[in-house]
Amino acid sequence: MVLRWLAPVASLVYALLGGAMLARADEPPAEEHALSQPGVSGEIMDLAVEHCRHGDRSEALALFKSIREQLDPPPAILRLVQDMEATGCSTRPITGGSSLRLQVGGGYDSNVSQGISARTLVLGSGDNTIELELDPSYRPRAAAFTQASVDYTLEVPRAGVNLQLALGQRINFGASAFDLRTISAATSKEFALPVGALRAQVELSNIWLGNVAYQHSENAGMQWLDISPTGAWLATFQSTAVQYTTQPSQNATIWDLGVLREWRLDPAKSVHVRVNLQRDDAHSSRPGGDRSGYQIEVGAVMLTQGWRLRPQLGYSSWNSADVFASGLLDVPRRNRLRQVYLQAERPIGDSMTLSLEWRARWAHDTIALYRYQEQVISATLGFRF
Repeated sequence: MVLRWLAPVASLVYALLGGAMLARADEPPAEEHALSQPGVSGEIMDLAVEHCRHGDRSEALALFKSIREQLDPPPAILRLVQDMEATGCSTRPITGGSSLRLQVGGGYDSNVSQGISARTLVLGSGDNTIELELDPSYRPRAAAFTQASVDYTLEVPRAGVNLQLALGQRINFGASAFDLRTISAATSKEFALPVGALRAQVELSNIWLGNVAYQHSENAGMQWLDISPTGAWLATFQSTAVQYTTQPSQNATIWDLGVLREWRLDPAKSVHVRVNLQRDDAHSSRPGGDRSGYQIEVGAVMLTQGWRLRPQLGYSSWNSADVFASGLLDVPRRNRLRQVYLQAERPIGDSMTLSLEWRARWAHDTIALYRYQEQVISATLGFRF
């Protein structure tokens, strides 16, 4: 994660003057010259500059107007007045740097529908059980896909925040019912601390499955990051409220507390371990009720022959508080998910990257309807503007 902080003092002064011309080496800057002017005109100019420095826009602009129209200022002072009027006396520019990133690619998904591995479902318990054969529509469906995403980030120095808007689309060939479209908007603010840095963020997102609204989520969280020459610590806390448009019984609020420790082995290698504790509070009568669990991830980053390699292993586990369906499936859910991920990325020119990815998942659950396996392979070109 990259944290961006306020510009240095020199940039702040430049913004205040609105890009005014630099003074010659043998002549003091116009503002310094103004503050040394004797008499009434000098005092008024001093007062106007101070108002402008503190963002008192109306008072400063009124004084600048009086100076221009009534005091016949010398050329250097007139230029300073015009420059400060042009900035609107903003001590910081309204917007700062911005970035636009575009990604396009495609790949193959062995189980785009997250179809289940089981062929039958057992209902009841003890001697009162019945085994049902599941419909073929529950089976895994494979498909090639193409995808594209774009995100725009804008810094707002006056408010000290970053804004981000992201759009994404994935089209599955021969399985359009599982096409995905996403849109999200986020704002974040960063704070310097005696040790490390703190980042607060709020994000809203929507997901469409096929052409039907599927999920809306609202996320608020905080991240603390401390970087040293030997590695980094990252602590996170976030809360996400999730609403399912077509399945409101699944609505929930997820609480997540995590810590990541990275060790930098040398300039080209690092390894990390991440542990998260989770609590998933159901809003209504979700089968199984509330859930609690944890996630563990180990990974590495290696630079070799112009490539950036990122292998990762992940494992998550959660249990539901109640049985899934009393009288039919009298067991609580016990979900275990294993993941393997590998990314190879390399730059192509100054603003383009190539990324190759492979991901595999194996989900095991006490309820057969949620057991599945999936592998995804993809290639993506990324562009920065």
